Order: sequence, then C-alpha cells, then structure tokens
Amino acid sequence: MDVIASQQTYAVIIAVENYQFNISQVHYAENDARAFYSWLINDMGVPIENVKMWINQDATATALRQELSYEIRNLQEDNRFIFYYAGHGFYADGSNRITTWDTHTANLSGTTVALKDILFDPLHNSECNKSLIFIDACASHIQEQFPSRDLLSEMSNNEFVDFVRSSNYQAMFLSCSPGEKSYPSNILQHGIWTYHLIKALKGDVREALVRDQYITDTSLQNYLRQAVPEFIRSRTTLRANQTPWAQISSSNTFAVCDLGIDEQNFDLPLMGIDLAYEDMMFRQNEAQNVRNLPGFNRSTHREPEYHSGNANNFINRLMTTPISEEINTIYERCKDILGLRRRDITKSVQDGGGSLDSSLFRFTIDSLQNPDNPKQVMIIRTLILLTDANELPENFERVFPIRPDEIVIPINGEIDFDLMVEKFEDAEDEIGGNLVEDDIRGYIEYQAPDGVKFTILTATNELIIKPRGTRTIMEMLSSAKTSLIALSHVNQLELE
Repeated sequence: MDVIASQQTYAVIIAVENYQFNISQVHYAENDARAFYSWLINDMGVPIENVKMWINQDATATALRQELSYEIRNLQEDNRFIFYYAGHGFYADGSNRITTWDTHTANLSGTTVALKDILFDPLHNSECNKSLIFIDACASHIQEQFPSRDLLSEMSNNEFVDFVRSSNYQAMFLSCSPGEKSYPSNILQHGIWTYHLIKALKGDVREALVRDQYITDTSLQNYLRQAVPEFIRSRTTLRANQTPWAQISSSNTFAVCDLGIDEQNFDLPLMGIDLAYEDMMFRQNEAQNVRNLPGFNRSTHREPEYHSGNANNFINRLMTTPISEEINTIYERCKDILGLRRRDITKSVQDGGGSLDSSLFRFTIDSLQNPDNPKQVMIIRTLILLTDANELPENFERVFPIRPDEIVIPINGEIDFDLMVEKFEDAEDEIGGNLVEDDIRGYIEYQAPDGVKFTILTATNELIIKPRGTRTIMEMLSSAKTSLIALSHVNQLELE
C-alpha cells in the first residue's frame, strides 16, 4: 500500500504499556505500536531507517523532549510525518500532555510532556506541512484501575483545533472524544480503536474505502466513528460510549492511503469527462531562444522573425546535435542504471527529433518553432510507460537528464466548453482554487488549492495535469490523485 503522496515518509511510534513507577498498565499498548510499525513498513513501504519506535523504557521524557523535536526539525517540505502514541494522556496546566515511561504521579507536570512543546510547535516551525497524528491515550485518572483509554480531564478541544487550522495539511485522529474512555479488548489483544484503525489503513475494510482503492481522511474517520462504538455494543459487556474523534485541516479531501498507483487503476472521474487513461503519457515542454542553441552562428545566422517552413527546418537542423546527445545519454544510463543491454534498446535520431524504446518505456523528443514566439524553439519530451509505475526500477528517473513535469491524458469525444467551465466554477466555489478560461484560444485552466494545475485544451482534446514540486513519476501520480479525489466530489460526482 502506497502513501498518497509518495514523498519520503518519516514516522515516530511511541507506546508505554508498563511504567517505571506506580502507574497502571496500558493493556496492549505494545501490541498496538508493533502493529502500527508493521503497517508502515510492510504495507506503506516506509524504509525501516525512517521509522523510530520507542516502547516502554525507551519512551522517556528526555527522549520525547529532545529526540522527537530533533526528528521533526529535520523534516523537509516534501516529507510527510506520521506520529502514533499509545499510553496515558491528560489535560493539565493549560495543555494536553502524554505520559512517558518515567512519569511519576508526585510530579506530573515535570515528568510528562506537553504535545504542544514536543509535537505541535516543532511541526509548525518545521518545513513539513503534511502530517498525520494518531493518539490512543488512556485513563481519565492515572490511578484508575479500570483498563480504559481516554483523555484525562477532557483533552482541550481548542488546542487541537488551533493546531490543525494553522497548517494546510494536518490531520489528527484520536481514539475517543473528550470526556469519553478508550478501551482495550482481551479478544483483540489490542486497543479497540487502534485495531480498527489498522484494519482500515491496511485496506481490509470495504466500508473505509473510497472507490475500492483509497482511504481518505473523511472515509477513515467515518468508518472509525461507526465501527468502534458498534464493537463495544456488540462484542463487549461495557456500558460506555467511545466515539473516535478527529481534527482535520486541509484545503480539500486527501487520501491517507492508496492501494496502488499505476496506469491500470489511474482512472478517476473528472467533471464527467471521458478520459482515455490507457493513452496517458508524461511530458515536458521547454522553450529556448534559437540564438542560444549549439550550432547557431551569430555572425552568419539570423534569428527567425516569422513562422515559416524554412525557419522550422533551420531549427530542426540546429536541434539534431543536442537531441542526439540527449538520446545517447539516456541510452548509456539505461545500461548503467537499469542494467539493460544494447539488444534491449532501440534508438533513432533524425532532424529535429529522436526516440528511444525499451521494454519499460518509450521516450521521444521533438522540436519545432515555438508557435507563440518565432525566435524560440519548443522542445517536447514525451515518456510513455510500458509497465506499471509502481513496478519501475529504483532510480528510474535518473535515466533522464530532463524529467517530465506534467501528465497528459487524451479526451474522448467533444468537450462542452460552457459546461466544463461551469463545473470548474463550482469547484472554485466549493473547495477553492483559481480558474482561468478562454473560449477563443480554447483552454480551461484550474489550479487546485494544493497547487496542482489542470488544463483542458480543446484544440488537442487533452487534459494536462501539472503537479507542483514533484520529482518522480510516483510523486506526480500521487499528487494528481489527491486533487482528483477532491474534484471528484464536486457536482455530486461520487467515487463510490
């Protein structure tokens, strides 16, 4: 299972089941932590070195104050941070606090840690703007002997709300609502909430899935709010309420998990458009001044002043050498990086264009006089994958000196321009973003709140999706899917 946004994911898991001093046990907290760890490593594919797990004596106040803050400070803008905690939690001295292995009841304020200090503030001050926080905190009174998990003295709602609203992509899921308890189960050998959380995240529960593929922030919370109380009512003798709670801040609905990213299932609806996903490609367009091209002699050559066949042929001749060099570079990297042999690769170069074919992909590069500026050449690089994106070899993108930066999907049939504009106007009203349209030039351009840009061109009948700040094919697909999920809800275009 892949993360919606396949940027590097970093995670910290903390569980305190047994305490150093006389504090009641948190039943199955260690099981919960290890199950969450397994999900990260085995299902999400997070590298082991990216996950820190502190259980019992490793989860000291010093570790949380110093090491957790250090981990968060090192996060980058394109990282995603995941935090999981299982243990006693409470509200005191104006802040939400969690206990550590060395917490002492005689000095709670000094031997517990404030979430604001170790988590919220460090995240606010870091470059990271994508985080998921899961807290299964327990015991409304630390001395309480009944094995419950809830937030002592009712966790403050305002602090959480302030936190998630101050960032553009923050989600916090808690095991119960303020004032309620969160229970473990001897049958499950887990906390009830964490058990259902992990089942949902693994994709084992259809009710938590959107379009049989996505776990979104909304679908996850809706499932937990239904499943946990139902389990307590039907599978336990408890006479109590436990209602999972979440605070989510995002410019639109986002996917917590994606059950696979490849062209075969990259078929989300968009405003009712009939998209030919089977012909999807990746592209990069680059404009250069003709006078800056290799081979252009400023003494004997003149920049084209007008569009013409002769000017285009002149540009093609100038581009033959740089295109040949780029094709040869890709050829050599296919051998060095992908381990391909000469017989596995077919390449060709002609005036103004070139191509390279392998079992994994087809790459083409073409040049023409820029339609918008006769003094420029437009270089068009196209990459068509011949295998699933999630099956590409490691370092695949390093093969290409210049990487694609947009996804292109052909549109089947005619486009109703007025209807499309109206639907994107609805999206602008409902989820934000910015719309620009021009019926004379035949384009509709909508930039989603997360920066992903959607462009419909009527002349070529294609949809162009340009994610912001992505570096790999997987990141492009993930970023595009996040926005498509949000747009799919506009105008009652349901995903189910």
